[in-house]
Amino acid sequence: MPVGESNPLVLVYHIDASDRISRVNAAWTEFARNNGGEALLPERVLGQNLLLAITDVTERELYVRMIRRARTGRPVQFHYRCDAPDRRRTFAMEIRAVGGGEVEFVSTLRHEEPRASVALLQGDEVRDDRLLRVCSWCQQVALTENTWVPVEEAVELLHLLEAETFPRLTHGICESCRAKWEQTDRASPAR
Repeated sequence: MPVGESNPLVLVYHIDASDRISRVNAAWTEFARNNGGEALLPERVLGQNLLLAITDVTERELYVRMIRRARTGRPVQFHYRCDAPDRRRTFAMEIRAVGGGEVEFVSTLRHEEPRASVALLQGDEVRDDRLLRVCSWCQQVALTENTWVPVEEAVELLHLLEAETFPRLTHGICESCRAKWEQTDRASPAR
């Protein structure tokens, strides 16, 4: 989808003053159903604490800071990737206060392009006990603590197509994406 299309996909969810997911829009539900995200359907997420769903400590702390900032009247904006096995997607996120401690998260699809399907990203593949970290913002995969590469390259370098099973995917944030957010946060004026 080219940038600037008249009806872009817009996914919206809210958290209440206790950081529990309190609302999702119809587009969120449809996107979850169409992308193998049964765990993200309203009946599974409403009432759940957003921060407890973020397993990576660094990423969770970053979200705590962004939510705190939004609640002080300083919206947070950034771009992130939300890829599917057969396509790359870039979303723009805005996090803003909507009153009473409630915070709204609005993700707008900015770009989508097809790619050869990556089996590692398919939800129905057999998984083993290994964990493979994927950056929640740029979708690169951690080979080591400080080395992150595109998912297609990781599949090749880790010889994943030769294995009988795939590792489970876990999310975090690479140092490059974290540094970009830190720089943006420092440059934003306080209110």
